[in-house]
Amino acid sequence: MNYRAMIQNRRSVHAFCEKEVPSEAIGQLRSYYEKTCPRLVPEIATELIVLDKDAQPALESSAGYNQFLIGAPHYLILMSAPHSYAAINAGYMMEDLVLKLTELDIDTCWMTFTDSDKIKKALSLATPLEVAAIVAFGYGEKTAKKLRLNILSMSQIDVRAEQQYYAPKKGVHDLVHMGSWSNKSGLDEMMDFYDDMLWQSFYAASLSPSYLNRQPYGFLVQDHSIYLVQQEDAYTDNLDAALDLGIVMLHFSAVASRWAGEVRWELSPDAPDGLPAACLKLLYHSPAYTSTCYGGNSPFSSAHAAGIRHFHGSPFPFPRFSRNDLLFPHPPAGTMPSLGEIFCPDALGA
Repeated sequence: MNYRAMIQNRRSVHAFCEKEVPSEAIGQLRSYYEKTCPRLVPEIATELIVLDKDAQPALESSAGYNQFLIGAPHYLILMSAPHSYAAINAGYMMEDLVLKLTELDIDTCWMTFTDSDKIKKALSLATPLEVAAIVAFGYGEKTAKKLRLNILSMSQIDVRAEQQYYAPKKGVHDLVHMGSWSNKSGLDEMMDFYDDMLWQSFYAASLSPSYLNRQPYGFLVQDHSIYLVQQEDAYTDNLDAALDLGIVMLHFSAVASRWAGEVRWELSPDAPDGLPAACLKLLYHSPAYTSTCYGGNSPFSSAHAAGIRHFHGSPFPFPRFSRNDLLFPHPPAGTMPSLGEIFCPDALGA
């Protein structure tokens, strides 16, 4: 899947046509979920349920967009075993399925809910798993312009037309901080140093859908690590905040993996000074070396490039190369950076 293109092209629609999605496309989605869909925390058991429009009456009083159910020909429900990271994992997985639907030219809309048991009872779901995420999907009604709804507050709503690289509610410079929170000094230089590849990863993160488009999170680049920091928001409850984190992690990882190898997340790092303990750290390391990419020099060198230009001595834990380098053959296993293993203690419960 071309994640970068799908993230740019995905549409969240609030009005669907009655036209049903072909069974072949739904079959492709099921197969993708079973064989390809990435799991943030693989040990969490999940199940994907696909419903048609007959489920709408059962969902009327228990799910919707900002408490209003979006009528659609189909609904996806991701069920999950109870786990402290169940909601973050569900956001990560379901957004990947949303992007797969986008690849199939199918529109989507994330649904909100508050009571898993109520939904299970309404749908007669006899399973020990809990409702973790719901998405409506189908073919959206045609509109003259693609609009983005930004709810700044309940009395201040901004609607923007999207054009090519449209401006999200928070752009890259709003989301990314250097060294310390709110510091932007050195941000442009870092983005320029890595051509546009690192910027593309942050830009993909800035396009992540979130509850009411609030985007209650930010990134901190500090001590050769990237932290994803959850911020308190008066309009976002714990469940939606956790789903939002999973979604933004998927957007960043999916694009970053195109140039930095497999991307994994450490879910319980030590928080940097001045930030809440509930944050997620992105930690790069190379499996070909015993040391991680901390300190003054990157462990990557041209001797291990295999068609990819690495910059030895980089002040950041990323290889330097441009979009043209993606045309080169992929290097042998162990020569590209990946991310640390996933650690899942209870310190960051959703």
